[in-house]
Formats: sequence, structure tokens, C-alpha cells
Amino acid sequence: MKISATKDVLSHGVQVVQRAVSSKNPLPILSGILIKAQDGQLIFTATDLELGIECIVPVSVIEEGGVVLPARYLGEIVRRLPDVKIDIETDKENNNTLFKYGLSEFSLLGLSPNDFPILPAIDSESTITIKQDLFKNMIKQVGFAVSSDDNRPIFTGILMEIENDSIKLVATDTHRLAFRSGSIDCGETNFGKSVIVPGKTLNELNRIMTGETGDLKISFGDNQVVFEMPGIRLISRLIEGQFPNYKQVIPQGCKTKVRAKTKEFLEAAERASLLAKEGANVIKLTSSKDTLIINSNSPEIGKIEEQLSIEMEGEDTQIAFNSKYLIDSLKVVDAEEILLELTGSLSPGIIKPADDENYIYLILPIRIV
Repeated sequence: MKISATKDVLSHGVQVVQRAVSSKNPLPILSGILIKAQDGQLIFTATDLELGIECIVPVSVIEEGGVVLPARYLGEIVRRLPDVKIDIETDKENNNTLFKYGLSEFSLLGLSPNDFPILPAIDSESTITIKQDLFKNMIKQVGFAVSSDDNRPIFTGILMEIENDSIKLVATDTHRLAFRSGSIDCGETNFGKSVIVPGKTLNELNRIMTGETGDLKISFGDNQVVFEMPGIRLISRLIEGQFPNYKQVIPQGCKTKVRAKTKEFLEAAERASLLAKEGANVIKLTSSKDTLIINSNSPEIGKIEEQLSIEMEGEDTQIAFNSKYLIDSLKVVDAEEILLELTGSLSPGIIKPADDENYIYLILPIRIV
């Protein structure tokens, strides 16, 4: 392989795929990034056998070929290269790869590209199209609610439900639940699909997407899903199992409805959480007439009380939440005002944008004495 490229092009390719590099797999080949030159392009590929990412960038190809280079050193070196033309040449016999730039050079010992796993191709008619900026926002609003407990793999994933021209994402760690819906293009054939995508996959996709209005294509295989955008392909295994019936746990009514300014609520909750962190991470909400009181205390440090002006319908209510769970939801609400719907101190609370039913966040209360 022999190519010429710029630092920006190399850096982009490495940054996109390196999140799929395996850090724990005992196979040395999986700790590397495959770079392959062909047809005037350089293809970067990395995989941990669960998640695979491919990125294609334009380069000047003098001689086609490929090599697997250690991701750790490749990323660090490319990031520190000067902004000049970079010539890369690989020795076919020993996979030693030479980088030349200006009057300097360095070399990396690589591995044979023939030993690198091939990312499977999905020949599927089950394909949808969605705007990148919309899907990026949807992931942001549910991705934080997945569980980190690998002993319960279902809850480390995000349910993706597709029906006709609608897509729904749902995530829960059993203490909270986030739901977001959006519109899609299924082409001429509408279909239904319900799969569980690893939370890691969608959160990595969210980092890769630029947030522009370009399209993202999603295709489904038997146990895999592929996300494609210009120059980038991400493929992931799906999680097997039955996602809990989230519709059963979302209350259909409430006894108290509080309307508040999102920014004011968030800032007050963040201040109250400063002392909550020193205790049981609990903040208490008390709604009455046109006021919402948020307080927390630490026996060793002190206490804090915040008051917000609100609009309220229904009964006066007192309830306590985990401060982190409450703040997480308020951070991702893209609305000037939110609705907090309550049905007593022991029932789940619902947070959603005041004028949008596409996003719902459910949070379980903490029993207070």
C-alpha cells in the first residue's frame, strides 16, 4: 500500500472508528485498525465483534493494499502530525508501515489485513430513512437512561419500535424510563419492527453523527442493525430477549400537574443536589398553589431550599426523587417549559415538554419518612 493524504483526513478516519476498537478481547488483531487503500479512497475499519465501524475518506492512492495498525499508537501519532502532506507506505512482506511528513518519518509494525474480521453486509429490504439531527436528538433524550449492569443485558439496550412512518426509542434501568418518538421515511413499503439495540451502539452513533440535516439510513438483518451516512457505516449486533411492556408503567392520568420554566427548574435542582450528594442523593419537591419548593439537607453540612413560581392544577403534593435522575431528564428537554405530572408521593412522576407529547420521562419516587 502506498498513499498520500492530509492530517485532517487521517485524523477523521481514526477518530470515527477507534471507538469500536476492542480493549478487552484477547485477539491482538482486534486492538488494531484496518486501513485499506483502493479506488482513490482509504477505508478505516475497527470492530470488537459486537460493534463495527467503517469510515471512508478520499486520498491519493499510488498502490492499493492494506494493513492493520495498533489503534492506540496510530491515534496518538496522527493527532500529533503537522498539517502537511503525509506519505504512507506499507511493506508487503512484514507489514511495517512508514509515515513520511516534511523531513521526518516514523514507522509502525502492523499485522496482515487478511486476518482482520470482515464486517458483514446486510441485504435487507427492511430499511428506513431518518434525518440525522432528529435521530441524534432522540438518542440524546433516551440514551442516558440505559442500565450499566451487564448482568441484565436487556436493560443495557434501547428498544427501537418502528411502525409505518413512526419510530420510537425507549430506555429504562428499572428506576426511570425515557420515551421518544419521531417521524421516518420507510419508502413505498411500510413495515413494523421491534428490536433492542445496545445502548453503547446508539451512544457511539450519536458521537459520530454531525447533527446536520442529512439522512441516516437504518437497515435490519436477522440479528444485526446497520446505520449508514455519507462515508460512514456502523454495524451492531442486536440484544436478544423481551423488552418490558413500557406502556403499562406510564400513568394515563395524574392528580397534580405542575407547569414550570425548564431552565429555572434545572438550575434550582442542580443547586439543591449539591447537598443531596452528601446524603442519600435525595431532593424533595413540594407543590402548592403557585409555588414549587425544592429542598435537600445534609446533617453534617446544612440544608437548602429553592422556590419556583409555577402554574399548578390539582392537589398539593410532596414527593422525593433521586437528584441525578431528575437533573438528567431536565437537561435533555428541548422546551422552554415542562410539565411535571404527579399522582401521590409513592407513584411515578412524569416529566415532559409542556407542548410536545413526543418525549416522556418517568422517574420512580423515593420513600420519605
